[in-house]
Amino acid sequence: MIFLYYQIIMVSIPTYLFLYTKIVKIRFKKFLLIITMLISMHFSAQQKKDSIGTDSIARIKQPVKIRLGFDAGKYIWAKFQNSFSYDFFIDVNFYKDYYLIVSGGYEKHFTDNNLLNYHTTGSYYKFGVMYNLYRNWLDMDNDICIGINYAYARFDYLLHTYRINQPGAVFTPAPVSVEQDFDNNSAQWLELFAQMQVETFKHLYLGYNVGVKYLVHNSEIENFTVTYIPGFFYKNTYSRFGFGMQYFISYRIKF
Repeated sequence: MIFLYYQIIMVSIPTYLFLYTKIVKIRFKKFLLIITMLISMHFSAQQKKDSIGTDSIARIKQPVKIRLGFDAGKYIWAKFQNSFSYDFFIDVNFYKDYYLIVSGGYEKHFTDNNLLNYHTTGSYYKFGVMYNLYRNWLDMDNDICIGINYAYARFDYLLHTYRINQPGAVFTPAPVSVEQDFDNNSAQWLELFAQMQVETFKHLYLGYNVGVKYLVHNSEIENFTVTYIPGFFYKNTYSRFGFGMQYFISYRIKF
């Protein structure tokens, strides 16, 4: 009997060891498989994170866009008014949908009304910021913006003739020739505007804007009523508000 138990034990031990070894190997393989999967998942997540980080950096480091423009509408309008005018601007897309704007122009404008006949000569400068409300699709690059400008103008008047205002007069008074200069005048105003630009050809844009202007300051001249200010347009005698519109062509450069 003892010998029989001994035989059973001797036979069982190798079998048990063999099965135990197989189980250990299987578990070890599962363990290695789990470790391998975890490592793979870790590196995959790290690569995705790096990819997202790279994309974010790419989005942040978008090329700087600079657009140069010319007010064609004002130039053409001045020709019909026996005057001369040009207006250039530059805007820079410095952060996401925000733009810095710098513009300036020169005018030689002739005014002839019932009372006054004079020339206005001067230049003006504008500095402002605008925000693009439009979300472009695919490769579109159009703008619908709102913005604000601060403007400053410096100009001279040359009064050629004037008429004395005589309400109820039967005959129109004859003009009086004076050829008098009124130099070193200035004006400042603020503009709120809405603007749209459409890319018609590669990097070439057509656009227009409309704006409301508020005259903050202008020079007061004795015995002469200021009616025209370069860059501001005609000044209303009874209000400091003005209105303006521009039609322009621009070209965008990307760095």
